[in-house]
Amino acid sequence: MKSDKLLTAGLCGVIAVILHEIFGRILIFFGIGKYSVFQLSSFVITIDRPSGTIGLVTASLVAITIALLYYVALKITGFNYVMIKGIFAGLFGWVFCELIYTWLVEGPGLIPLRPMSDYYLQIGGAGVFGLILGFLFQKFIVAPEKSRNKGNI
Repeated sequence: MKSDKLLTAGLCGVIAVILHEIFGRILIFFGIGKYSVFQLSSFVITIDRPSGTIGLVTASLVAITIALLYYVALKITGFNYVMIKGIFAGLFGWVFCELIYTWLVEGPGLIPLRPMSDYYLQIGGAGVFGLILGFLFQKFIVAPEKSRNKGNI
């Protein structure tokens, strides 16, 4: 059976961002941080009204884009150290998204400045996103490819 690697990569990104949201919600419950990744993503669209549903859509689209770019980067650099590269992909995605949030939403004063703990929550969540993305890539993209090529040696 032929598998579509790009579709699989995109689904891995969606799963990873949902787990990032769960991680963020847990930390927010314990008083660390103010906004989850879905809430921050929805601010780009709604400006000052956080929405989980709109955040799910926007964060998923960003996560799919990061996952596809990560897949292309892995094809170029090789499929070694997939989880470490995944963490770096998540962190680069965090820097990009954080610049957008700050420029579009926080900078013009549409929402109050976030506490520093919120930035730490988001960078930790980006690390979790990248780790999960690397794990899912290892399981669903790299491992099937290795088992398929095993007989061709």
